[in-house]
Amino acid sequence: MKKANFKSAFSMLALSIVAGSFLVGCSNSEDLSNELTPKEGMGIVSFSINEKDYEPSENVTTRATAQPQPEVQDLGDGWQAEVSLVPDTTRRPEQKVATRAIYGNKHYTIRAYQGSTLKGEIKGTFNGNNFTPDSGDPGVMQLPHGYYDFVCFNDKVTANGTTLSVNRADIPNAYYTVERNVLINQDPKQKVAFTSKHAGALVNVSLTYINCEIPRTVTTTVYKTEFNPWMGSSKTYYQTKTTNPADQYQYVLNTATNSIPETMSYDFVANTYSYPTMGQLSKSGSLQTGYSLPNATPGSTEYLAGDDIADVYLLPSTDCSKFKLTFTTGELYGKSLAGKSVTVPTHKLVERNKQYNLNINLIMENQYLFSDGTIGFLDKNIGKTAIGVVYNLVSRTALALKDVTEYSNSNFMWSYNTSSQ
Repeated sequence: MKKANFKSAFSMLALSIVAGSFLVGCSNSEDLSNELTPKEGMGIVSFSINEKDYEPSENVTTRATAQPQPEVQDLGDGWQAEVSLVPDTTRRPEQKVATRAIYGNKHYTIRAYQGSTLKGEIKGTFNGNNFTPDSGDPGVMQLPHGYYDFVCFNDKVTANGTTLSVNRADIPNAYYTVERNVLINQDPKQKVAFTSKHAGALVNVSLTYINCEIPRTVTTTVYKTEFNPWMGSSKTYYQTKTTNPADQYQYVLNTATNSIPETMSYDFVANTYSYPTMGQLSKSGSLQTGYSLPNATPGSTEYLAGDDIADVYLLPSTDCSKFKLTFTTGELYGKSLAGKSVTVPTHKLVERNKQYNLNINLIMENQYLFSDGTIGFLDKNIGKTAIGVVYNLVSRTALALKDVTEYSNSNFMWSYNTSSQ
């Protein structure tokens, strides 16, 4: 993988002279480092920057590793929720978490410190392998031989002396890193590699319909078309709508006021964190029916098995047990969800650059197959005879409440493909 490289040299003694002599009209610091002759006892330092993707919150190395157990919560009125907060294990543990060269124009600042004393700074914009220093910025620096702490951060991070500050709203694009005790002693030049990481954590919140998959009808409206050059054909996706218009809901994911950090301050010399401002999470949404499977037939029925509620970006040390998901309006299969709330059972303090999954499995009380071939809830079908428990709405199958015997065969299949709906 290519890295976003830029060459720089720090000068404690004659920074302005170096800038005036060597940087006029230059934007490629690779060439500058080749032209610059370091002073005695000083070296030219080159840098590479990669940005690291979110990591699993725990290194799950074996199947026997204990995982948090889900909690089943009774929401009332025949609804239950199975809730768990687990590490995102999208990648196999043995794989390295992806790093990537900087893509697009991103503005970074790099500083060199000895203790709390700033020894030099450069600022510039990165795009792929190209580095363009800010107007008036020397773009290269020389450093006397010795040990340094290097600090690298983008514009979503604010620096005040040796303190880096981040707002919760900026977490999706806020990156920084600190490389400590780097010995600069190689002539004529030396590289320092940065792996810049997210300033906060990411929690993916998802809702899965365990026994209440939602029927949706494929419309004639094209959502998107994708061409596959390898197959030489296109895939068409259509918009969908719930087959029963009443199958809808709205929700809010929130916390109490002043319960989660809104700002973070990190003193990288003392290696201490503080959270000066506390705030509240509040994200609202509704059932998203989305689009169909590829090349679906307009008018056909598909079943929605789940929904992505939200991607929540949090500062380190946020306690996920503060979260509450509340259905504010709506119903599924005629059963009201309004006022039902789900909480997070785990007191988990999220960590920087880690990713988590908050999984909510929504479970509806059993529906029954009745002797007249209809299905529904017992309290909605007074007087009907229940003969089976529906266990899969999609395949329309049920488990018999009693064994059926015919000609002394107690394993008789009596309800094959029987339905009036």
